[in-house]
Amino acid sequence: MLPTPPSTHSSRSSSPGLTLEGADSPETPTQSKKKKKKKSKKSAKSKDSTPGGKAAGGPDERDRPPVLCISRNKHWRYISSYHGPWLQLPLELLESLLMLNLDPATLHAADTRVPPLPSITAPPPLKQRERGFASLGDYSPPDSPSHTFTALPPPPPPFPAPRPGKATPPPIDPGVFRSVTRIRRLIDEAAELSVRASSGLSAAALGSMRAGPGMNGGAWATAQSFGLNPLGDSGNGRNVAMSAMRVHRLRALAVQKLAEAYKTDEIASSVMVMQGGSIFDDIAERVLKVAPDDIDARYVHFFHEKIPSRQLAESTTTDLLDELIAQDPHRLEFYRTRGIVHCFRDEYALATKDFTHALKEARAQRKARFAHMGGNLGDKQRAKGVRKKKGKAGSAKTNGQAPPNGTSAATGGSEALTFDGPDGESIMLHPSVLPDAPEPIEPQCLFLRAAAYLQHAVFLIEDAIFRLEGIRKVPSVDGAEMRLCYVENGRYGGVEIGNPDGPLGRRDGAKLQAYRAALTEPAFREQVLGLIKKSMRDHRQFLSHFDTLEGAPGYADADIAQRTEYAFLLSESLRPGSQSTPPSVSDAPPMFTTYHPLLVESHFSILICFLMLGDFPGLLPAFSRTAALVDGLEGCPVFLPPRSMAQAEFIEILERLAGGWRNGIQPHSLSRANSKQLAIEAPPPVRSPKTKEHNRMPTPPTPEAEVFGLSGSSYGLGVNGSSSSSSSASHMPPSPSSSSSHDAPSGSGSGSGSGSGCASASASAYDTPRDDLVEALDAARILLAPVTKRQREKAERAAAEKAGGAKSGAAKKPLNINIPLHGPRVEIVLAWMAAVFLCELDSIA
Repeated sequence: MLPTPPSTHSSRSSSPGLTLEGADSPETPTQSKKKKKKKSKKSAKSKDSTPGGKAAGGPDERDRPPVLCISRNKHWRYISSYHGPWLQLPLELLESLLMLNLDPATLHAADTRVPPLPSITAPPPLKQRERGFASLGDYSPPDSPSHTFTALPPPPPPFPAPRPGKATPPPIDPGVFRSVTRIRRLIDEAAELSVRASSGLSAAALGSMRAGPGMNGGAWATAQSFGLNPLGDSGNGRNVAMSAMRVHRLRALAVQKLAEAYKTDEIASSVMVMQGGSIFDDIAERVLKVAPDDIDARYVHFFHEKIPSRQLAESTTTDLLDELIAQDPHRLEFYRTRGIVHCFRDEYALATKDFTHALKEARAQRKARFAHMGGNLGDKQRAKGVRKKKGKAGSAKTNGQAPPNGTSAATGGSEALTFDGPDGESIMLHPSVLPDAPEPIEPQCLFLRAAAYLQHAVFLIEDAIFRLEGIRKVPSVDGAEMRLCYVENGRYGGVEIGNPDGPLGRRDGAKLQAYRAALTEPAFREQVLGLIKKSMRDHRQFLSHFDTLEGAPGYADADIAQRTEYAFLLSESLRPGSQSTPPSVSDAPPMFTTYHPLLVESHFSILICFLMLGDFPGLLPAFSRTAALVDGLEGCPVFLPPRSMAQAEFIEILERLAGGWRNGIQPHSLSRANSKQLAIEAPPPVRSPKTKEHNRMPTPPTPEAEVFGLSGSSYGLGVNGSSSSSSSASHMPPSPSSSSSHDAPSGSGSGSGSGSGCASASASAYDTPRDDLVEALDAARILLAPVTKRQREKAERAAAEKAGGAKSGAAKKPLNINIPLHGPRVEIVLAWMAAVFLCELDSIA
């Protein structure tokens, strides 16, 4: 029925018991005619559509779920790593924090002489992982009556001292800190311009409205709260309406600032734009209606365009970015954005080409800028009270890249800039705070290229498995990705979960033999391993931009098994949504690293590369070091702890292996169950002394960083071609993957394709197969031992709770709020490991 007008007359006529004639009777047919007329239009429309064939598609379209369309920038990866208080902090406070971050005296030892604030009730001791926002305790503003000094935590423990002759690194990477501060300023100004263009408010009126009445508001805001209008405007607006050209100019200026923000860092800008709601939704589209060739408006509209949710690859092409690059080929940010789009579209070769071009050009520009500055840098710094510290003369050749022992070789290693501290002591300036430090686009492209290499290897494995299974990857309606553990109508059934024989079943089964024949083909295996090694190389180069202060390790007397168990418990407790209790740690951090939002993702991506290379002996020290380093990361008070996809996937892979690989959870050489056997038999042979285990640690740069090939000479090579693979292969430890793929690829291929089992394949692929395989199997068991122990404890706890609930008669189901963050890459890595490495390890178990 049509809604009746809100009048007494119509309300009486609408009631069935009060039907009147005369005045009401002419109104009723009119309403019924209107009602019938609308119905007849709808029915005629449906009748017309029936014979034309449109009626057949009508019910399908109505049954199809509605498609949610959101802006394209909401699909960008690693957005969850950039959340933090920098989005809401006052801009003046954010700039003050940036200046403190650049000041080397902030973390100097002389600053630890400040006595702690008095408190009546001592706060509970803080764990190391609660040094950030969880340690604040009170979130009330300083002028709040309930604010007391008792809520403040005690001062944090002192940071480890830097090595002699090295400067103290800043707490947060200066490049990313400058980027987010600049983005805040640009987007705040763009938001003000957009509001002015939409509402017609003057700048003074908008500023007074934003100030608001109260203690912190201005005089105009206080007058407006009492009903006065000192500006003389009517309704907080302008007396004279803005012209269309004035509105367009305001919006064009706002779009220009948004474009600069996206060029600075498109991930951080996307996070900041999402905080503004719908204020920027159509601003670029409105500018394009007046100026269709505006390059800034086209770039911003690319991010703000509405597309179906979780269907970026199907709804996005690179045509617009190609036109922007052709119009302005010197903007390296366009290459970075186009490379990201290529990754979404699974065009990884084109993506790495764009990232490589942007990286080479950025390094060349920095090298030219440094040559142009020349000796002027020293004169300018000395004018500000900074003097040079003489050092040993050496080669200052860097080939335009960051050296392994710092963020930037500003002084070429021969001289260091110092200045006088508050007590007259000499404090060195870190290279990352100098004017010739690398621009933020350099580490961005390094990280993105490393991620593209790894994802390219995963894509090749997934595509080979789909061809083997005889299925086709079709995007679902809701955008969910297909997982290999839920393969339906496949030839072999995909990856298995919980099978004690492994992710691909029995060693002599048809599935494992088929997978092994497909994935160990010599050319294919060489291509995949080469991409993984390139990914590790770029991740290590990315991490070399951030220095680390080494402290006293908390487990110096522990063996590798105890360090691995500690690392797993620590990583599990730091996992987002985890309810597990972290292990006991000391108050002093074992190491301190300059914070970057993508640091955790890069660390655990390297660990996934270790798994895909089958290098379990190299994974153990790298895992223990990564866990301790990630636990010491602190982005407070600018960034929140990141939610890393690679971290969740690495822990999920370990849990899947512990629950579905029988030979991997047997007692290892350092376990108590094997102590009697070790007294009789000789321990497994070791390829190299234990002191060389530290050479496999991927992060961060250490005095042994030259072993990784992170010197200046290796940086200039390794962009594409054979030089990159050779540079990464030079620092890779010998493993079953490298031995089988480089020493005798033909043997591995013939052995896998013969169908005679993994034993013959491994015997023909290695010169000394048993020594390498025994060491790798023992390292894998050491890695999975704490995972198996934790799974057993959880099963026993769940059984005890179930038994206790049954006795009491009131069983309560636990509320599981741990949402899995891992994607389909977990099953792909498990299938690759089972077909290439686990099969060979089972042959000697």
